[in-house]
Amino acid sequence: MANRQLSHAYLVVGENRRQLADTLAAAWVCTGDHPPCGTCSGCRKARQGIHPDIFRADPEGEGLKAEAVRALRSDAYIRPNEAPKKVYLLEHSELLSQTGQNILLKLIEEGPEYACFLFLSPNPELLLDTIRSRCETLRAPGPETDRASEGGETLAELILTGASPGQSLPFLISLEKKDREEIGLILEAAVARLTAQLPQRPDLLPVLDRLAPIRAACEFNISPGHLSGWLAASL
Repeated sequence: MANRQLSHAYLVVGENRRQLADTLAAAWVCTGDHPPCGTCSGCRKARQGIHPDIFRADPEGEGLKAEAVRALRSDAYIRPNEAPKKVYLLEHSELLSQTGQNILLKLIEEGPEYACFLFLSPNPELLLDTIRSRCETLRAPGPETDRASEGGETLAELILTGASPGQSLPFLISLEKKDREEIGLILEAAVARLTAQLPQRPDLLPVLDRLAPIRAACEFNISPGHLSGWLAASL
């Protein structure tokens, strides 16, 4: 993971997002040959949480005020102390106000090349579209990914076998207890399975077309119950 291969802004989601963000931060401040090498001074300080060029903004989840975001912006124009990059890790980015996000948006677009940003969030749909579009999204695998894979297989099997509404109902009801992110993962897994079957089952194409807007809706503030009902009406 060489520094030149990294973007300068990531949106990190998923249950293990903090571990993934820590790895990215270490890669940015690493001075070894193959970042993150794990042995250089930068990597060791990153692991211990004492690197002077890694800034954890709002670790307690209290929500950064606009004044604090402006102070962060000013700090970003001061060159790194000792690392190739200066890393700003926003652990609860969904709590940023619209004003704060717009301040950061301009910094992402026009800031110094050594400034890097990690937006962590369990609810990325709460971030402005302009922020999300300028970040590369990374999903940290976790237990919910495995559960979603199983759910996707179940949904795909119901569709492939032409299950009746009565047969599908228990699964659809179970979705109401999940969050939007997990429902989105379930739909992704189901779509992948169904897409693989298209050469043998071209009749699945209309189904995939109906699933696409439901998957897209998982990024917005729609309740799991509404998503489940929409899915039931589309099968």
